[in-house]
Amino acid sequence: MAFSRFAYLASTALVALATPALAQDAPAPAGTTAEDDTITVTGIRRSIADAIQTKRNADSIVDVISAEDVGKLPDSNIADSLARLPGVTVDRQFGEGEQLSIAGTEPALNRVTIDGHSVASADWGGNPSDRSSRSFNYSLLSPTIISQAVLYKTPEARLQEGAIGGTVDIVTRKPLDLKSGTIAATAGGEYNDRAKRGSFRGSALYSWKNDDETIGFLGSVSYDKEQLSRAGVASYWYRTGAALLESFSTVNADGTRNPIQYGADGRAVMGATINGSRPTAATIAAFSASRYASFLAREFFKQERERISFSGAVSAKPTDNMTVTGTALIIRGNYDNVSNSEYTYGFEGSRMTAATYIPGQNGQPGIVDSATFSGIPAGQTGSTGQLDTYYRRTRLKNDSVSLLLDWTPGEWTVTGNLGATRATGGKDPEYLLDFRTQQGFTAGANGRNTLVNWNSPASDATKWLSNFTANGGENIRATDGRTFFGRQIGGIPLQSGFTTDSEVFGELNVKRDVEFGPIKTILFGGRYASHLNGNTSYSNAVFTNQNYTLADLDFYVQDSNLYNGLGTSGNGTPYATLDKDGILAALTKYGNFTDDRGLSRGDYWRVREKIAAGYIQANFELGKFRGNVGGRVVNTSDASTFYVQSSNQFALTKVDSDETRFLPAANVIFQAGEDVVLRASAAKVIARPRYGDLAGSLSLDDTTRSGSGGNPDLRPYAATNYGLSAEWYFAPASFLAGEFFYRDISNYVGNQVEDGVEFTNSVTGRTLTYSISRPINGGKASVTGFSLSGNTNLIWGFGVQGSYTFADAETPFANGLPFLSRHTFTVVPYYENGPFQARVSYNRRSKYFYRFGRQASSDYTDAYRQLDAQISYAISDGIGITAAASNLLDETYYQYSSTPDAPTSIYKNGRVFSLSATFRM
Repeated sequence: MAFSRFAYLASTALVALATPALAQDAPAPAGTTAEDDTITVTGIRRSIADAIQTKRNADSIVDVISAEDVGKLPDSNIADSLARLPGVTVDRQFGEGEQLSIAGTEPALNRVTIDGHSVASADWGGNPSDRSSRSFNYSLLSPTIISQAVLYKTPEARLQEGAIGGTVDIVTRKPLDLKSGTIAATAGGEYNDRAKRGSFRGSALYSWKNDDETIGFLGSVSYDKEQLSRAGVASYWYRTGAALLESFSTVNADGTRNPIQYGADGRAVMGATINGSRPTAATIAAFSASRYASFLAREFFKQERERISFSGAVSAKPTDNMTVTGTALIIRGNYDNVSNSEYTYGFEGSRMTAATYIPGQNGQPGIVDSATFSGIPAGQTGSTGQLDTYYRRTRLKNDSVSLLLDWTPGEWTVTGNLGATRATGGKDPEYLLDFRTQQGFTAGANGRNTLVNWNSPASDATKWLSNFTANGGENIRATDGRTFFGRQIGGIPLQSGFTTDSEVFGELNVKRDVEFGPIKTILFGGRYASHLNGNTSYSNAVFTNQNYTLADLDFYVQDSNLYNGLGTSGNGTPYATLDKDGILAALTKYGNFTDDRGLSRGDYWRVREKIAAGYIQANFELGKFRGNVGGRVVNTSDASTFYVQSSNQFALTKVDSDETRFLPAANVIFQAGEDVVLRASAAKVIARPRYGDLAGSLSLDDTTRSGSGGNPDLRPYAATNYGLSAEWYFAPASFLAGEFFYRDISNYVGNQVEDGVEFTNSVTGRTLTYSISRPINGGKASVTGFSLSGNTNLIWGFGVQGSYTFADAETPFANGLPFLSRHTFTVVPYYENGPFQARVSYNRRSKYFYRFGRQASSDYTDAYRQLDAQISYAISDGIGITAAASNLLDETYYQYSSTPDAPTSIYKNGRVFSLSATFRM
């Protein structure tokens, strides 16, 4: 039924798109001029027309977004704009888009470049995204400097390798391309209705060039502050009811448990009630197969994202046939955040007194939607729940510089790119503080409805105890030999999950027009890059021997409306907790013993990667056919450095690997009519493995000849990509396109036990054959899909964009590929007439698999909808105001474990409203 509604929406939008008669007959809207059959458009129509023209002229299958004007992209986040392109999906775990999936492939298998060169990437550390992958956080880029974003869905030999799904190239503005004295400035504010806080955003750009257009410079600065306030529900571990049966039987002196005894009525003679009565054997069996959220949490995350970026470009034309441009991009981000989580310990079956469950259907396990556990008796030690509080000081730095050459000596064209890029990011430091409780509770989950009910309301701070108070002390021996009697209450690790990423690169490309029959242009060139990626964490533990409760600190109780719409019930919300100052004060006051454990060697890696590539490409044209064919030879050399652990000893280890591949690519374009373009493409492509998979710490046991860890011998993911498209440009700034794509992926990286691995244990010095659980190549997968997309101008200033994408994967596993949604639908109706313009954007993606969870469960993210709107009014030629709203549906981000009735995460990020003014001249 859901798919029927989905298909109906898609078909309705596409029917609306296929209206060339209306588009051709529509009069030019106000704000446009028509002279000599040439239409000059502004605003929304101008950006759409530019994007369509780039797509139409491309030598491969591409999609494009263009800025509406200098400093004005359709969205404040480029990922949100890219998500409207067919075949592109965005993950919104923290509200705004950060990473993209393209053509059904996960973010790690796609690439982003800026003006054709690589850009380093680091994350802020608290995000559970894939820090060891080669993906990029799009939220860091200011839209001010962007002219276009071109998504290459099929490669050419001249383009950088490294993507299976697609490559996004961000084209920035250059001073010689703009009118001298161009000024663009934007200032405004935004408000998040869940955070109930506002913030400021602003940007400014200035571009100048001399009258001869031989020298120019451009500078832009952007400041952005964003408030995030995310309330949520999480389950950290699902167990089955079989783990909760202790109350139904007795224990022998040797610790073994006797079988469950049943009375004459067929019911258990002792133990908890299930669904209101003593269970029968059949009920015990069905309950045992049902799943229970053993650690059920209420979470709260608060962050103020503050970003400032500077970009500059200097262009010079020393001669008429040479342009040299130097660019710089500097980004600084402050992502400090406070988070806390209060959760139950639902794992001691001996304490369970009652439970209810819903039997499974169609072979699926049932779900325990309620289980009651007794508390810890007075005078005894132990815990039934926990409150974790965190303050993370996080900083992001991203610096890139490049020198671009464009030289045309005679009949030759030479372009070059020389530069460096570096990024750092992570928690530095991270403050952790926890509390325990001894209360009894009732908890359970059933889909989007969850229950946590403590014996006393969670707002009662006296019930949340120090770990020492709840569990007593133990003898502690610090790393340096000092001793202490107490309990750990937290830690202050430095550089926790701290990432460094850098690259030095150089590229030279040569092109010449020729007349070799159908071959019209020859291109050849090469690229060299030296890349370094690393991860560092330090370990620290803070202990106490003092008794205290949360009530002894400067606690606060959450807003009673914070969890509205999240399906929570019981007195588990709102709960008492600490903010940043309270966490720091508690660690200072009660943390009277600290163990600095130094480098966490199990979390350390360094990968030095050197890439050398050369290519040759021929562009051809024959009648109505044109296109390109060529090949790229790529050598990848990796030096992976990590720690080997064996017998509680560590040894720093370095392993070298080297691989060379030939990657052919061909694109054929047929001009089927004046306004119809057909394209076909085939190419071999690669995506290099995650750095953490290459250099993950390796644990070896010489006795059992077993181990687990990373794999420095991993080869790149490899795929053969095919693409077909048909494009009909039936009116100015209008088109209708259909695209088919197929990705045949080999060398897919997956974790499994690999036998017969010969490895020299750098701790013991012995070379043995091990069975190691690690990432290995060899998995096969394929993605097949199609998309329909288009744009048309209707009447009276109205127009509509839309797309629908279907993607399906064949893998050895039933869950499919990570981040692949089978159905993605986008529709963007817009209106532009004179000084007024408006746009509404609706996007929906179906559920997708995103990881393997505990006990080999398959974790999914449910279908997600996004509704945004924007209204602008031009007060004069250079001054305008814009009001925008995002996430108008206040959509719930819902993740679940294997079946939809077993939630793992339920979040709301809130609606965001903004108002801004722009000035341009």
